[in-house]
Amino acid sequence: MEKRLIINADDFGLSHGITDGILLTHRKGLLTSTSLMVNQPATEYAVRRAPEVPTLGVGVHLNLTEGKPVLAKEKVPTLVNTAGEFIGPSEMGRRLLRWEASSREIEAEFRAQIQQMKSLGLQPTHADSHHRIHMYPAAARAFYRAVTSEGIRRARAPRKRYWPSSGRLGGPHIGPLYRRIAAKSYLEFLQSVVFRGLHLPDAGVTFHPKYGNNPDQLPEAWQSTLEFMPDGAYELWCHPGFAQPGFSETDSLSDRREREIAILLDPKLRDIAERRDLRLINFCQL
Repeated sequence: MEKRLIINADDFGLSHGITDGILLTHRKGLLTSTSLMVNQPATEYAVRRAPEVPTLGVGVHLNLTEGKPVLAKEKVPTLVNTAGEFIGPSEMGRRLLRWEASSREIEAEFRAQIQQMKSLGLQPTHADSHHRIHMYPAAARAFYRAVTSEGIRRARAPRKRYWPSSGRLGGPHIGPLYRRIAAKSYLEFLQSVVFRGLHLPDAGVTFHPKYGNNPDQLPEAWQSTLEFMPDGAYELWCHPGFAQPGFSETDSLSDRREREIAILLDPKLRDIAERRDLRLINFCQL
């Protein structure tokens, strides 16, 4: 056994600033992989620049919550509002939990997004989704059918882990005990049953609950996680990017994107990875 880690940046193509931050943190830092959004303002910019970094794995970041669908709105009526745009993540999450969004429409839209990426000249190394939307009950089977039908065999793991482990019941999930246990059990079911035909990391990495959502503690959270990571293959997803006028003002992650650039470029993190014999890979090497 060995320690292997995929460090994946979501949101490739969401904005020019995010795209530039991803390219920089792969060239100069620890980033090994990214996921392309095919229906965003900077998608074509990201696709044009991707050949500059041939060692960067590029997957597809399937999206049901931001912008417009690839398919005509008439083909995905349960996924869009009256303007033909995806509804936001909160409302989409509610629809998916209540099975009010059509699984057939989700599968068709996911396949269209994958085909769009291929038409732009990029073969996805893996699949994941914006806001982890493919983990919801109404979307999970549709995701599996779409990615396997399009020849994708690697994907983000539903299971989550953090280190050092505290023995907390329900693992990293939030809420009261019954909710944490239910969430953990459901994601374990996705990992071992629904997605069993895919090559998955052993788990996705989240940070120890003591760090909460405090951006000031991100450097320590990253360092501690790499320091205590056990043998196995894991994915740590992140969202590096540069601020961009006209975009960052409404970006919910704007307070942490440039912090994550600094973290990924920090020599201390590379020193920890080397000292702990942590092999950095992308999904192609999974």
